[in-house]
Amino acid sequence: MAEGQLWLDPDRARRGGIDLHLAGEAISARRDQVGGAIAGASGGRPWGRDDIGAAFEKRYRSYEETLLRAWAGVGRSLEGLGADVVTSVDANVQTDAASGRRLDGVIDPRADRR
Repeated sequence: MAEGQLWLDPDRARRGGIDLHLAGEAISARRDQVGGAIAGASGGRPWGRDDIGAAFEKRYRSYEETLLRAWAGVGRSLEGLGADVVTSVDANVQTDAASGRRLDGVIDPRADRR
């Protein structure tokens, strides 16, 4: 922002939005891969089924679920944010072009005073 004006490089902003979306997809894929492996491995309760294992299970399971849910949420959020950035850039470019066309059609009343 310079001198009270906002300057938007639409191509750069679109690429940023696309990159955000791709980062979200990568996080989601990693969560599915690694998070799935974590959930699968813990399903066998490798810490045992005795009293100590049961106490660990009780605490661990809620943390695992919270982590995996948050991890998935971060991926989805970044995917959505990236798509929203691209949509916003396109809407801003279209609005700017439409406004420019309307302004080009305005007649300057001072021009008739010559």
